[in-house]
Amino acid sequence: MNRRDRRNLRGLGWLTAGIGIGTLAALLSAPYTGEEVRFALRRGYHRAAKRVGRHTEDLRERAEDLMEHAQHFGEDLGKHGKKLLRRYRAA
Repeated sequence: MNRRDRRNLRGLGWLTAGIGIGTLAALLSAPYTGEEVRFALRRGYHRAAKRVGRHTEDLRERAEDLMEHAQHFGEDLGKHGKKLLRRYRAA
């Protein structure tokens, strides 16, 4: 193993030690227990799921309205197009 490899390995060791020390410090100074954190995450997940469900329903209703509007527009366009075609042919 050459000098450069040893230096890289030593740096990786220090990085791993730093991550371990930081993780331990975070766990010891955490203001909430694991159970409290899991409860908060679960509650946040359920709230987000409800919001997504409501937004999805709103988008579905909007899409239905747009499809209905487009259908009526297409029918009107077809009627006017036929009238214009008759006038053009008669001219």
